[in-house]
Amino acid sequence: MSERDVIDPEDGEALRAYVRRGLRKAIRGVDEADLDDFTQDAMVRIHSRRHTFQGDSRFSTWAMAVAVRVAFSALRQRRARSAKVRVDSDLVEVLGDVARDDVGLERDSERRRLLAVVRDAIGDQLTERQRAAVLGELQGVPTEALAESLGIPRNALYKLHHDARRKLKRAILDAGYSATDVAAVAGPE
Repeated sequence: MSERDVIDPEDGEALRAYVRRGLRKAIRGVDEADLDDFTQDAMVRIHSRRHTFQGDSRFSTWAMAVAVRVAFSALRQRRARSAKVRVDSDLVEVLGDVARDDVGLERDSERRRLLAVVRDAIGDQLTERQRAAVLGELQGVPTEALAESLGIPRNALYKLHHDARRKLKRAILDAGYSATDVAAVAGPE
């Protein structure tokens, strides 16, 4: 038994680090955001179910089994919903059509350019999950329904939106628009 396998159930940081390392090995190729989500969900489950630990194995072994089950369940749910997410992700094309539409959405060529920057940023700079979350939000999909369709907790959806908005803001600023420019171009006529 290595020193790394002896985890004090009361040492939350050591347990979190152990679970994260184990999940990284168990689920190869997972990105950091997903690894964070899986680790957080596993920690919640471990703490809420700690009373069921019977002591037949090391606590670390039991905790890792719980963590892997939580992560695999999340991946299965995501896979089951992936067709729906991919269809929603195709809305980048719809947003592209909106940016080219002349029916009341554009005041002038500057508005078209700004919409093109946003459309391109959504298509090129966001992850598939971020894209689905942003487009769902733009369509007015309720938060609970959007989180469920993506197979993530509501708090993870908030983080997904936050990260996506930061990327979009960076793309808009990099294109030479200031907050004042955006308000002038996108604001009411």
